[in-house]
Amino acid sequence: MPEPVVDDPGPGPAGASGGAASAGVPASAVGSDAAAADARAAGPDAAGLGGLRVEGLSVVYPAGRGSDPVRAVDDVDLTLPRGRILALLGPSGCGKSSLLRAVAGLEEIAAGTIAWDGADVVGVPVHKRGFGLMFQDGQLFPFRDVAGNVAYGLVRLPRARRRERVAEMLELVGLPGYGGRDVTTLSGGQAQRVALARSLAPRPRLLLLDEPLSALDRAMREQLAVDLRRILVEQGTTALYVTHDHEEAGTVADRIGVMDAGRLLRVDTPEGLRSTPGSEAVARFLGLEETGGRGR
Repeated sequence: MPEPVVDDPGPGPAGASGGAASAGVPASAVGSDAAAADARAAGPDAAGLGGLRVEGLSVVYPAGRGSDPVRAVDDVDLTLPRGRILALLGPSGCGKSSLLRAVAGLEEIAAGTIAWDGADVVGVPVHKRGFGLMFQDGQLFPFRDVAGNVAYGLVRLPRARRRERVAEMLELVGLPGYGGRDVTTLSGGQAQRVALARSLAPRPRLLLLDEPLSALDRAMREQLAVDLRRILVEQGTTALYVTHDHEEAGTVADRIGVMDAGRLLRVDTPEGLRSTPGSEAVARFLGLEETGGRGR
């Protein structure tokens, strides 16, 4: 297996939870204002980079009947500076979702470290990491209206400020005035916008998105990918975005990491990957006829 090729991400601007976390608690509760504030108090890491740093991370699923253990994530190193958006791209079963879930604290790791601003978070409970999560189906509460869903992670805010924040988020995702709507009446695209608003409302220090648009039709995915990029950039949100769609990754992310068989093969800009994939495996996955550079 080739060694990962990771370019220097460079310094990023300072950056600012929809989906389900664990035990039936929606991910909007994971990135609460209080958790994020507590975590920010640790300050930047010694190198001054800030953001997410993963080193030597491995996730191994136990052996099943008649099968060997599965190494879903295999010795991955990854750096995501504050305010940047990184997409993890790869075929089904390559380990990209397992990596994201490990960062969130939803998967037990077999080896390695996960740090934010230089502070190890491996032993930190999911709901105290200050990370937000958004998954494919959004998992909105059917018994809450739109405003109630967006406000779920804002319980510590005064009621008036909570209403203001909900209105701000609905405006941001293009759904002003939808607060009183029953979520069961929403279209798929509208529901995902509400899930995104719920994810961003508590100001998570890191937003983790696992195939958030894959359940939508192609036209809706393309439009929401553009809107999602705009929203994340406007908010200065640091985001780790999992997808199997090449075009979606290129639309949303600053940089793309290509994974295969649990390994992170290369991280680069969308343009950099196309011009210099760096290995035959990456070129093959991207559908390129040749590597465009020296393979590794």
